[in-house]
Parts: sequence; structure tokens; C-alpha cells
Amino acid sequence: MKTEQEKNKKTKRLQLNIRLTPQQNEYINKRLKETQKNKTQFVLDCINENPIYILPHLEQTISQIKYLGNKTNELSQRLDQSNEENKKLIQELQKGCDEFWRLLKLLKQEKPKQV
Repeated sequence: MKTEQEKNKKTKRLQLNIRLTPQQNEYINKRLKETQKNKTQFVLDCINENPIYILPHLEQTISQIKYLGNKTNELSQRLDQSNEENKKLIQELQKGCDEFWRLLKLLKQEKPKQV
């Protein structure tokens, strides 16, 4: 049975340094961009034989979510006012929502590709 001190001790992490050809580095960087993972997580997933998926349009969808969040916050701050600027903001928000739903449908239609 572990003591309390042993439980609180962090597991020592070791560092792995490898040499790659420019082509190998380019391949890894391409996969990182496609999977939205950092290098450490990518390598650990490979070592642990975890499936790594590429989700098409994920970056666009995340960007759209951020856009909608910003516009929603902006709208909520101006909700008390009733003017042309608010109408324009509501129209922008509606267009953003439409684009978000379009991207979600694309994500749903396309099956994730395993790397």
C-alpha cells in the first residue's frame, strides 16, 4: 500500500529526443495539423496504439464556434438597445449559425479517417 507521500509524488517524466529527416518531420507536422494534436500526444497515442483520427472540417467548425460565441456575447451586451446595429449583428449571428450547421452536417456525413 502506497503512503500519502508516495501518492502525491509526481511520476518522473523522461524526455525523448529523436532525429528526423525533413520528409519525416513534414509528415508528422502534416498529421499534427490534421488531427489537432500536439507532438507529445501524437507520439504517446502511437506508442499506446490508440487510434488517431482525422476529422475533416474540424478546424473550420472550431473557428465557427468561436465566432458564434463572440457574436453571441456581443449581442447579449447590446440586448437592451434597439437599433440598426443590433439588427445587423443579429443577421451576422444568423449567417454564422447557418454556416455552423453546414459544417456540423459535413462532419456528420464524413467518416473519420484513421491515421
